[in-house]
Amino acid sequence: GTADCNDACPNNAQKWNSVGDCGCMATVEFDTDGDGVVDCAEHCTADPNKLLPGVCGCDVPDVDTDGDGTLDCNDACPNDALKWESAGDCGCHMPEGDIDGDGTPDCTDNCPLDPNKIAAGWCGCGTSDADSDGDGTRDCDETCDNDPGKTAPGVCGCGTPDNDTDGDGTLDCDEECDNDPLKTAAGICGCGTLDDDTDGDGTADCN
Repeated sequence: GTADCNDACPNNAQKWNSVGDCGCMATVEFDTDGDGVVDCAEHCTADPNKLLPGVCGCDVPDVDTDGDGTLDCNDACPNDALKWESAGDCGCHMPEGDIDGDGTPDCTDNCPLDPNKIAAGWCGCGTSDADSDGDGTRDCDETCDNDPGKTAPGVCGCGTPDNDTDGDGTLDCDEECDNDPLKTAAGICGCGTLDDDTDGDGTADCN
């Protein structure tokens, strides 16, 4: 109904007043996403928030939520400004610190202040689980950790057994005559010999 001389698109019956935004080849000028820009003039026809794919592509906003300089679509922790390449061993929002320098991050180290342990073990953080004297009792559970024969000092102390060899009721460490059940000190006659004065003359029999 419009003469070619007055028709902006003489080969397109759907257009005559103007070529529109999409040119004469386009029959209808759709705006699929309703963003006010016709489909032919944008690359993201189904995304009302973008005309071009940008960095993240259509349907994904090019935003940097945590302001770390890495867009959310490329950020392993989009809400953590201190992490972007990966969540690390500790995950987002958890620092990768290693206070004790033992090579295990604090988040997986149950003894973060003990460089020799990552778990409390038997004796707890800060205390070795060693058994120095090999007596089956850990050093942290005994006071004689270098004496395999004792776990506590007892009467005679670490390194000295609490034996009573002669069975006289006095421990060897407290007497001179540990093989003489009748004497605890050498006296005049020495261990093994009584300090008797049979005739009562003031001189011991041994002399």
